[in-house]
Amino acid sequence: MNRQKIFLSIFFIGLSACCMAQKGKIDSLQNIISQGKNDTSKVKNLLLLSTEYMSSSPADAIRYSDEAMKLAEKLGYSTGIAFAHKNIGMVYYNQTKYPETIEHWSQSYLLFDSIGDKVNEALLLNNIGSVYMNQGDDPKALEYYFKSLEIAEQTKDDHKIAIAMGNIGTIYSNNKFTYNKAIGYYLKALDLSKKLKDQNIMGGLMVNIGETYMNRNEDDSALYYFNQSLDAYSNTENIPYSLNDIGKIYTRKKNFTLASQYHTQALSFAKKFDLKLDIAQSYLGLGNTNYNKGDYANALVAYKNAQVVADSASLKRELRDAYKGLALAYAGLKNFNDAYKYQTLYTNIKDTLFNLDIAQKVNNLQTNFEIQKKQTQIDNLTKDKALQKLDLQRQKFARNTLAVSLVCVFIVVFVLLKLYRKVNRRTLQLRRSLEELKSTQAQLIQSEKMASLGLLTAGIGHEIQNPLNFVNNFSEVNVELLHDLKDGPIKKLNSADQLEADEILTDLTQNMERIIHHGKRADIIIKGMLQHSRVSTGAKELTDLNSLADEYLRLSYHGFRAKNKIHIGNLVTDFDSKIGEIKIVPQDVGSVLLNLYNNAFYSVNEKKKKLGDAYEPKVVVTTKMVNGKVEIRVRDNGMGIPKKALDKIFQPFFTTKPTGEGTGLGLSLSYDIVTQEHGGTIRAETTEGEGAEFIIQLPA
Repeated sequence: MNRQKIFLSIFFIGLSACCMAQKGKIDSLQNIISQGKNDTSKVKNLLLLSTEYMSSSPADAIRYSDEAMKLAEKLGYSTGIAFAHKNIGMVYYNQTKYPETIEHWSQSYLLFDSIGDKVNEALLLNNIGSVYMNQGDDPKALEYYFKSLEIAEQTKDDHKIAIAMGNIGTIYSNNKFTYNKAIGYYLKALDLSKKLKDQNIMGGLMVNIGETYMNRNEDDSALYYFNQSLDAYSNTENIPYSLNDIGKIYTRKKNFTLASQYHTQALSFAKKFDLKLDIAQSYLGLGNTNYNKGDYANALVAYKNAQVVADSASLKRELRDAYKGLALAYAGLKNFNDAYKYQTLYTNIKDTLFNLDIAQKVNNLQTNFEIQKKQTQIDNLTKDKALQKLDLQRQKFARNTLAVSLVCVFIVVFVLLKLYRKVNRRTLQLRRSLEELKSTQAQLIQSEKMASLGLLTAGIGHEIQNPLNFVNNFSEVNVELLHDLKDGPIKKLNSADQLEADEILTDLTQNMERIIHHGKRADIIIKGMLQHSRVSTGAKELTDLNSLADEYLRLSYHGFRAKNKIHIGNLVTDFDSKIGEIKIVPQDVGSVLLNLYNNAFYSVNEKKKKLGDAYEPKVVVTTKMVNGKVEIRVRDNGMGIPKKALDKIFQPFFTTKPTGEGTGLGLSLSYDIVTQEHGGTIRAETTEGEGAEFIIQLPA
């Protein structure tokens, strides 16, 4: 939806105040012309009449400008000739006949230069720059814009300075490597336009600044300037574009309610002014918002409306986007037949637009060549006519040779550039494929190792668990029998024998309870071994990491609260909204987070038992992007980890918890999931007695 504004000086500037004040109807001007003398006033009135016809009847506009030019030539009125060329050039500009535009505007510029009219020199240079910009010749456009800026600064004309700086910013905004320059020129132009209180230029500059920030993914800055542009444009026909840009930002921020509100406002204004392009783009914005929200039904309605408007107004690019949206919406609704239908339409129109772009580029090359010819011809007007005749054949040959050479160079450069980009893309693809293959190979080898180890461990575990179950079960039965014996037959013994028997039974009961306790402990360890050696069968999928981290934090905390009376008031989360979705196995990463959370809650609980009310437990979970990787930090202010244990905490069966409270397998399993399964890293930082922090980094 990027259509940054070009500031073109289209106004008829430079005639006397008396003449400029005459803004009557066409018939009134014609009466004045028919009754007037052949003098400079008639020239000015003919030019005003030409301006009146410029939009409604281009042919009449050219006719009256030609008449004004002929009369001005008879009178030797250079200013009139210059304005006649300027008017004719504007008609051709509106018709995108750029060679003719350059011819007339260049002659107009030379005449203004000869009479020392710096104001109109600056305007003409700016307008010529806009022609080159429309043709995609940014270097040539910059050359003219800087010339215009230089003259405007000499005359201290803030209005022309603002226009030139705004257009220079637009050129720099076309290249991601010069975004900073673009914003710099835009801001300078904006300061001047605020002084001038020119709302139209202010609004255009604010939109351009906002879109440049949006291209840099600096959404908050973009949002600020888009909101500023709303005040500048007020209720004019430019406002839907700003509203749609704001809606797009809120969609990127996943604030779908505000996004829908702004796109709906844009739609209302666009309909009010009957702006087909903005109507179509408003519907597309609503469709994209609903689709990203997962509301495929409403997305479908919006995309269909966009299709109808774009089709009726021959808006090819909006029609392409509508087809794409319909294909995605139908796919979301599991209607794959219609999804395929619109995907086909999208592919076809995309190919059509690509071919049109190629044709336009070829046409631009041809037009630029014709413009160059016109420019050369105009330059030759300043040379001596006799020298022109003597050198005519040589110059013609040189021009033709240069033209052919330029065309050949353009073709060769274009082909080489395409080949270079193609080879570069292919190289990058191959490099990525090789890295993915190496990663996959390493994961397969590790998976095979873990599978073999899993089978071995499972076999051993099951072999141990069966007799262990017998030990546990019979121990529990023995305890019950001992209780029955104590409550039954023992009562029949005499007091001395009964006392001795009670002591023996008590010792036996305690021994059996110890056997049960350690048997269950062994059972937990065996189950942990089996879990540690398992092979993950989960497939990686795009997952909202922030939601996953928050979900497991709440799960762990509720489990902790169910077992302990302690309340943790400082449970802090700071999730980076820029992370979005990454490819992970959500169940496995969830188990890693759950283990870290459980350890954190255990640590602060132990410290609370020691320090009592003087201690305030705190657990902090943060996520952020660091050097292209996603970083998760889990920090607590609990007991911390002893330094001597820090190097061993990820080893199987190592635990800092008291006997019976930990298996020593949780962190080991977490380490394998993060490093082996996801190609990430996990480390711990701690200050003993003050707390610990675990840092996980995963590929984005």
